[in-house]
Amino acid sequence: MSPAAYTYDELDELFRGAGGPDGYIGMSAIDGLIAALVAAPSFAHPDEWLPLIFGGKMPTAAEGSVEARAVQTIFNRYNEVSQILSERPGDYRPIFMVDNDGSLFIRHWAVGFMQGVGLRGDRWAKVIFLTKHRPLMEPILLYYDVAQDFLFDMPATEKARRKATAPAEIPGAVTAIRAVCNPHRAAEARQAEKPKPKRRHRT
Repeated sequence: MSPAAYTYDELDELFRGAGGPDGYIGMSAIDGLIAALVAAPSFAHPDEWLPLIFGGKMPTAAEGSVEARAVQTIFNRYNEVSQILSERPGDYRPIFMVDNDGSLFIRHWAVGFMQGVGLRGDRWAKVIFLTKHRPLMEPILLYYDVAQDFLFDMPATEKARRKATAPAEIPGAVTAIRAVCNPHRAAEARQAEKPKPKRRHRT
């Protein structure tokens, strides 16, 4: 029986406590990570990415534990995002933080997304970053300070202008990235399902 999940607000409070928007761990960062995992050109097993959320270690699977309930909540969002992007991509909405003045705080979501990209960086480079599809990443990269090198050809004035509209562009960017990546992901899955050739032993 699956443990009872937290709400997304409860999970955010569990991870961030009263730390405010400056803490990196939270539901928005987790949601960004999930978006990258679902949209990616290559599948990543939860054993690879759950430690990114739980301080570098795998969470306990003890039934009813705080960590088990947190994992269930995370998997619920993963399944939710996967289903939305697959069946009704126009309904996809990221979970952004809201600052004290009511403005959207995008940076944590972008950090989480780029953590997901880093798990399969070579595949993302081949399918997105080193192709004509790189502009799809621009709304996300605008909010990821480390990634500014990817925007070397965008003037500072253009970055400032684009940042104002980027939050509204990110949902469409994620759905478009998934549309580009999904055939590569499907091909990888088909390849993994192919039966391995049997080896013959000489006598």
